[in-house]
Amino acid sequence: MRKQVRYGLIILLTFCAGAGGYAQNTSSPYSILGIGDIEESFFNRTSGMANTGIAYRNPYFLINNNPASYSALQDQFFMVEASARGKIVSYYANNLNSTANQTRDFSVNRVSVGIKVNKWWGSSIGLTPFSTSNYAFSGKKVIQGTNLFTYADYEGTGGVNRAYWDNGVRLGKHFSVGVSTSFLFGSLNQKEVLAGTEATSTITTTKNIFLRNLYMSYGAQYFTKVTPKWDFSLGATYANKTDLAAEYNTNITSGTTTIEDKVTKNDYFRMPDMYGVGLAITRNKKLTMLADYRYQEWASVKYSGSGYSLRNSSRASIGVEYAKLRQVWPVPIEKVFYQAGLFYTDSYLSIRNEQLKDMGVSVGLGFHSKRSTLSYLVGFEYGIRGTKSQNLIQERYGKVTLTLSYKDFWYTKGQKYY
Repeated sequence: MRKQVRYGLIILLTFCAGAGGYAQNTSSPYSILGIGDIEESFFNRTSGMANTGIAYRNPYFLINNNPASYSALQDQFFMVEASARGKIVSYYANNLNSTANQTRDFSVNRVSVGIKVNKWWGSSIGLTPFSTSNYAFSGKKVIQGTNLFTYADYEGTGGVNRAYWDNGVRLGKHFSVGVSTSFLFGSLNQKEVLAGTEATSTITTTKNIFLRNLYMSYGAQYFTKVTPKWDFSLGATYANKTDLAAEYNTNITSGTTTIEDKVTKNDYFRMPDMYGVGLAITRNKKLTMLADYRYQEWASVKYSGSGYSLRNSSRASIGVEYAKLRQVWPVPIEKVFYQAGLFYTDSYLSIRNEQLKDMGVSVGLGFHSKRSTLSYLVGFEYGIRGTKSQNLIQERYGKVTLTLSYKDFWYTKGQKYY
């Protein structure tokens, strides 16, 4: 058994190290705004259910949708999980070059470790993206004060990462509360290149924005058995308004001559209040139906520019999961599970008075290794984001998420069960 356990752990660590070598490519032209694309995925067991899981509780997986869920973890075990995502995006617009309108990327998006500290307390640490900024496109830029324009190339990379320590505590038989203590950090790297002429040199503007701060969020869950066959739970999450400390480094060059090189410190980017509610209904520990609603008050940030602004965003999703069990004394053991989900999002970006929409479907499959305590989860999501009206760009994307989950004993009292 120990040989099989070591075999499973080696697979998981190899997955983390190997996938970490891939870099993200162009993702979305809309990530040039704000702090990039806010990540809506949790890269865990809920991936195949449209990331629906504020009320979801599971003893065998790390559910970071709500920190209160960690009190449900199985006693005497520690767990390690890693997730990677591959993504293909096709772009559609009225004036888009049809020969170069698709991008791909692959990256590791979450690594986490969790334990059940005691019968009422579960804890997890991890690293995951909070937002991403990856784009490259060309266009025309009007020369201010004239009717003339010049060609411009835009390129950006980076994003904000979230290193977190989550704790969930069970209070009594039917209630759990949780706290997620996170540190947000990262940088947004933006470059604009204005084409030169015979009389003028190329002008390149490079801006690096470094962001960081402590970020707190909270969760609660109420769960009960309604009948011998039916279980019911409610969940809620909240994150309070937070200012991210920002340092701006701007460099402007004309040819080989530096026009400006300036560092601005003690600035900030404000994160708004964020709310979430969810419910879950389970029958015979096999069939689970879930629904979530998340809301973010971005309009209070008052961040805007030429042709765009931030609006309050919302996301509604539903998910369903069916698990096949086999009876192993003294409890039934899960063999395989199937998932499906739907989601609809009003994003926080409004461009030319068009608030970007994002909608899609997802499916998932999970199963457990027969040779070790390693579990495999695969989720697929297809969605449409944006619109072609107002000369905007519509994105149609497919995402495949692979999650590996490994567990082992971290302490025992003389008895061991798999």
